[in-house]
Amino acid sequence: MRHGLTDSGGFTLIELLVALALLGILGASLAGVLRNSMDSVDQAQASVDHLTRLRSLDLALGGALRDAVTLTLSSNEQKMLADQDSFDKEAGTIRFRGDELSLGFCLQRPFFSTERDGYTHWIALDIRADEKTEHKSLWLRDVSFIPGSDNPVGADWGGQDGEVDERLPVQEVCLVRDAAELIFRYWILPEDDTSESEEMEPDDIAGEYALAVPDYIELEIKMPKGAQEVLTFDYNLREGLL
Repeated sequence: MRHGLTDSGGFTLIELLVALALLGILGASLAGVLRNSMDSVDQAQASVDHLTRLRSLDLALGGALRDAVTLTLSSNEQKMLADQDSFDKEAGTIRFRGDELSLGFCLQRPFFSTERDGYTHWIALDIRADEKTEHKSLWLRDVSFIPGSDNPVGADWGGQDGEVDERLPVQEVCLVRDAAELIFRYWILPEDDTSESEEMEPDDIAGEYALAVPDYIELEIKMPKGAQEVLTFDYNLREGLL
């Protein structure tokens, strides 16, 4: 008797079922391998996309911080804000804000485009957390204002009525989404080569106005799935422009 074949020369039904089962197992294994390969490709592409966006962010924010100007509230502006509880002259008069979750500084040019050229710009960077996922996002808000007329920091807008968006040109955009961690740090450079950089105390710059400004700022970004990038921006002060 011939093994594996019926008398008519074909396979038995059981043999066909066994062969189909083996083919199914083999197909499932191959599908799993292909799926894992595609996932690996997708993760690699996502990592490349993250790095590309972070490098673009590095260039854009780094350039803006290098162009930042140090503006101090004028005497008239301080008088204008004197009745507002959120302003405290003893806490600082420099238009700069900085803590672990926010950064604010002034530019003589728009951050986004040339459409709002001719204004001074208050650039506010805020780190927001998603309540469900706890992922962090970085938002940038560009407010165009006229020094001495409009006050660009926090809730202090010259005591004028109406929302800022109704009175002044405002643009907002999300720069980073779904980060595992985002944090700002602020440093003062040593006066000599023998000393190390000193991290600034939050009380010096955490309010709406600052007593001092840092020499450079570090933004640490950790993306999900193990991708990590630390961005460091040089913040060179340009005194006396206004």
